[in-house]
Amino acid sequence: MKERRIPLSASHWTLRSYPISLQDPSRRSGARDTDMQTDMHYYATYSLARAAGFRNDIAKAIATAAEYVDDSDRLDVTTTDGFHIVAEPTAHHPTNMKDNTDPTDQKRTWVPFHFVPGNEGSTLEEKLLCRTDSAIARAVVENALNNLDKEFGVLLLGILAHAYVDTFSHYGFSGISSRHNEIDPASVETRCSKTTEQSLETRWSKFFARYAIGPFANSLVKLGHGAVATYPDQPFLIWEFMYTDPRRPSGVRENPKTFLAGCRSLHNVFVRARAKFNGDHDDNSAFREFKDIETAIKAILAVEGDADARTEAWQTAMQSGFISRTKEAIPEYDSSRFTNDLQRLDKEDEKFAKRSVVFAFLQAAAFYRDYILNDLLPKNGIHVESAKVEWYQKDNA
Repeated sequence: MKERRIPLSASHWTLRSYPISLQDPSRRSGARDTDMQTDMHYYATYSLARAAGFRNDIAKAIATAAEYVDDSDRLDVTTTDGFHIVAEPTAHHPTNMKDNTDPTDQKRTWVPFHFVPGNEGSTLEEKLLCRTDSAIARAVVENALNNLDKEFGVLLLGILAHAYVDTFSHYGFSGISSRHNEIDPASVETRCSKTTEQSLETRWSKFFARYAIGPFANSLVKLGHGAVATYPDQPFLIWEFMYTDPRRPSGVRENPKTFLAGCRSLHNVFVRARAKFNGDHDDNSAFREFKDIETAIKAILAVEGDADARTEAWQTAMQSGFISRTKEAIPEYDSSRFTNDLQRLDKEDEKFAKRSVVFAFLQAAAFYRDYILNDLLPKNGIHVESAKVEWYQKDNA
């Protein structure tokens, strides 16, 4: 019988059938080097949601959920009156070698939330490679838009925003430890200033010194875009490289162009989503057509700098009224609403748990994952969960 991730009973709510341990729910320390960074997932998402005409509080909720996808780890907790909540992660820190190299975890975490499969090619490994704005990704968008009437609709939109925009940076890589993700480090060529090039090389070295170590290193650098560190996440970068197995050129990857396309597509998704809410979350005074903000966004994406500098570029543009029509500062990313709820769950009752924001996020994440893994991908011939994970067995035999 196919497992469904839905409430099991009045006293138990779960997303998995096997036990998992509770980890520290607070925001993890250290830079997250495996995913598009906060400047895009939070600050750009907030800006685009405002430009699409969402109220500022709704834009903040959407953007916070989008960024929290990178922060939500495992959960196994029981309330004071026996309500048991078991939830799967939506991401892992790169230093979490055990989970990041676990084949089941890769398929249930990295594949649906960070590397939506493009469904091109003949083998499973090829079909799992992410492709920019693929038919699969667009189907994920449509399913989310058609379910925004659920009580967790706003948070579902944030989760969608994260996964969808990742297809514009993670294309060519997959959410599994696969030979198709391997590259020749000596083949990487970048087109940027000498100062930026040196900074990227330094960060590359630090990345591999921190994460590409130990018995699981071979699998970890084959996971996602681990072999190219943070290069896909730099909006300003133009670069290329050679894959090694099979050997093939990446082609020139123009991050400014693909990130701009991602911003355009996300703005369109938000405009469509706002209509689904029937005006409940509208602020028409902030709305702008994308063509009227494209030049400003191009300038932001061209900023050669670290995440802080890029975040400041989004802030400056918003405060100057170059994106939404209202001049405003973007609220700083703050996950405390989620983490405070998490830390209270074992001290409160079921009623509190079900009314908490973090519970709504977990419901939205479960709904999103269930659709992709149990419905959409199987309908397209991709049976991720039942597939034999030969690449993992080969690397770790």
